[in-house]
Amino acid sequence: MSIQPHITNTTTKDIVNKHYTPKGRETALYIADMALELRNMAKPYEMKTLQGLLEVIFYEASSEANRVEIPPEEIEHLRMLSKASNG
Repeated sequence: MSIQPHITNTTTKDIVNKHYTPKGRETALYIADMALELRNMAKPYEMKTLQGLLEVIFYEASSEANRVEIPPEEIEHLRMLSKASNG
């Protein structure tokens, strides 16, 4: 059994870092920093639910800021493999 990538009819341009821009990365890093600061403010008062939510925001914003670019040729390679496996 092999795992096949789910490739839709979107273009390579649509897939490769759809929302990534330098300003977008800066914004995501700022959000991550702010969420961490807010989480640290909530911690001494044992606001557990709030801490958890702010940690999720921190991790999501950090992930967005550090997104890895998928080379267009790799996307095309995956499309070719997908077509070959479908017959």
